[in-house]
Amino acid sequence: MSVSPETRPSLIVRLKDRADDDAWFEFTEIYRPVIYRLACRRGMQHADADDLVQQVLSSVARVIDRWEEDPQRARFRTWLARVANNAIVNALTRRAGDRGTGDSELHDLLDLQPAEGPGSDLIRVEHRREVFRWAARQVRPEFQAETWDAFWLTAVEGREVDEVAGELKRSRGSIYAARSRVMRRLREKVAEWEEDVCS
Repeated sequence: MSVSPETRPSLIVRLKDRADDDAWFEFTEIYRPVIYRLACRRGMQHADADDLVQQVLSSVARVIDRWEEDPQRARFRTWLARVANNAIVNALTRRAGDRGTGDSELHDLLDLQPAEGPGSDLIRVEHRREVFRWAARQVRPEFQAETWDAFWLTAVEGREVDEVAGELKRSRGSIYAARSRVMRRLREKVAEWEEDVCS
């Protein structure tokens, strides 16, 4: 999909309420896998990547109430990428007793870093993938197995429509129609993620 959703400002506001379990669940459902894959791509092993995810999420929880939307500063996703990248660098280059804590000194240093860079590109791609996966998990139960398979095999796996039509014993037109219906519903679900409607 060609969408690149940004974290909804309403979700960020809700995260400032540490008791809002639904907001934190939604946030971690999207960002936990993003941060994990970012860590693995930078060479971290599974257990270390899991630990890093916990560190980053804890850092976000500690400082989210200080984060404010400001056109002069980085977007939330870019800020999160810097926090994750810094945690990865700390984990890969420092001894366990000398790891960054995510406190205000760290954030002051991060604010001096450029807003965009290779890490933010990687997290943008991973974020898009995870939003797609999240949307797919949400809408999958709405479709019959053959409809979903027609979409998945052609749109995600990139197989030829004729091949899938033969495999599913359906017409080409029904494959296109099924793919279109699922894609439309996925776009709607992604749009829900993007909506800026305060709860």
